[in-house]
Amino acid sequence: MKKKMKLNTFELLRFIIQLVFFFCLPALFSAAFNGIKYIANQIHSQAIITWNPFLTTLIILLGFTIVFGRFFCGFACAFGSLGDWIFVGSSFLQKKFRKKVVKLPEKMIRTLNYGKYITLFTIIVLCFTGTYSKVSHADPWELFASLISGNFSISGRHYAIAVLLIIVAGMCLVERFFCQFLCPMGAVFALMQSLPFFTFSRKKEDCIPGCTLCSKICPASISLGEENSRYQDCFQCGKCSVKCPKKNLRLGIRRLRGTEIWLILLKAVILFTICYPLMNS
Repeated sequence: MKKKMKLNTFELLRFIIQLVFFFCLPALFSAAFNGIKYIANQIHSQAIITWNPFLTTLIILLGFTIVFGRFFCGFACAFGSLGDWIFVGSSFLQKKFRKKVVKLPEKMIRTLNYGKYITLFTIIVLCFTGTYSKVSHADPWELFASLISGNFSISGRHYAIAVLLIIVAGMCLVERFFCQFLCPMGAVFALMQSLPFFTFSRKKEDCIPGCTLCSKICPASISLGEENSRYQDCFQCGKCSVKCPKKNLRLGIRRLRGTEIWLILLKAVILFTICYPLMNS
């Protein structure tokens, strides 16, 4: 009963944090990525890069990720949260009617993981060449941010709607489909190095022999043995820590272990306190 209570507390806290950021700060992702596009566009135009809210949002999220890992992706990104909820609903329906959830082959997932870097590279090249404005009407995350903010105007956004629907279909089949395979900001975060203090890690020698539960439930598709090489792909969702029968996945610093819930709440408060005034000014 005690174990169940801990699991419920963690999952409930994560769900509440996701809801708060989803409705209060739905445009954080698009604002940060607009900062990257702005820099690329200014370089193309040979214009001076002047400070603006997009750059401020970008710097805040980059700095936050360096210190706390990809907490933003796992808890505060509205697009990521949407993917979580769609996949949960889809999995429930698949289990109810098909008795099992569709899973992509591991080799395919490994290949598709490069998609986010291709997306990032393509958009930056389009900005550098001054042609991004010609395809910006197909931008799905700008459309999503507008819809969540209450702007339901879809005039001239038919391509964006089509792309968004394709992404939603992918979210039904693969957990964190967009985050794993298409997210340009995710590619930026994955290229950065985070401090080890607030990231999850495990002691291999303390694992149950043959147990691969953490690999099976990881929404970033990180397998055993890849923690060091792909830890920047970790969304900090904490699923592995909650589900581990040995409680062998904890925060990097030993003195912080056992305080994960409080640290998650602290991260959420810090990020919300910094970003909310900025996004609503």
